Amino acid sequence: MNTTVKYIATITNVREVSLLGTADLNFWKGHLKQIEVYLTERDGKAQLLISAVDSQYKGIRFRELSIGVYVCRHKNGAAQDGFYLVHAVNSSRLFALIERKCFSTPYYYGNIHVNDQLPASIHFLKNKDVLLRAEMSAETGASNREPSHSEENKWEGPIFLPVNDREKKDHGKVFFAKVGGHTHFYPFSSSKDVVAITPSPGSPILAWLIESGFSGKEWIIRGNATHARSKTFRRNSERGSWPNATQ
Repeated sequence: MNTTVKYIATITNVREVSLLGTADLNFWKGHLKQIEVYLTERDGKAQLLISAVDSQYKGIRFRELSIGVYVCRHKNGAAQDGFYLVHAVNSSRLFALIERKCFSTPYYYGNIHVNDQLPASIHFLKNKDVLLRAEMSAETGASNREPSHSEENKWEGPIFLPVNDREKKDHGKVFFAKVGGHTHFYPFSSSKDVVAITPSPGSPILAWLIESGFSGKEWIIRGNATHARSKTFRRNSERGSWPNATQ
C-alpha cells in the first residue's frame, strides 16, 4: 500500500489495551459479504480484535472501545492487511456523534473503563450493567507474568465500514489508520483470564461475539501509543477491490 495517505488527526499519549481473539470463520464471512473482502485466516479461524483506549483530543478526555475483524488482500491469507470495524463506543457523546455524522463510522455513546497496568482490563458498561468484561487474572502482576515479547510495533492500513441500507448498491466507505508505540504482548490464559459478554439489544456485536465463539488469544498493551486517522472515503473502485491509500 502506498503510504502517502494524509492523516487529519493524530493523538499521542494513548493508553491502549487490546485483546486479539479467534472466532468462527464462516460466521464472519457471512457478516462481511456486503463489503466483499477476504478475512484474515489462521488455523481456520477469523481474527477479531477488541481494543480500548484512554486518551484526550483537543483537551477533551475520552475512552473508546472498538470491535472488529482483520481482513486480508488475498484469499486464505494470514496477513492483517486491513480491519472491518463492526462496532465502536466512545465515552464522549460529542465524539460519538462526530464520528457517526462526519466520518460515517459505527460509533455510539457508552461507558468504558480501561486499565493498561497489570492486571490489564477492559469494561464496557451501559446503565451500570457490565456488557463486556475482559480481564487478566487478578493475581497477575509484573513479577509473575512476563510478556511473550515487547517491541516497537506499528500497524497501518484501511478500516472498512459497515454498509448501511442506503449504500447497499454502493461500494461502502473506508478510512485509513495508523497505530504504533512500544508494545507488550501477553498470551491469554484460558484458565485464569476472563472474557464475559452480556448481549444487549443496542449492541448486536455482543451477541455476534457469543454466537461466533469468540476466544481470547493474546493481550496487546501500549502505555504510550500514537493513533492517527484519515478522512473517510467512498470506495469508488470496482466492488471488492482493495482501496488505494493515495485517495
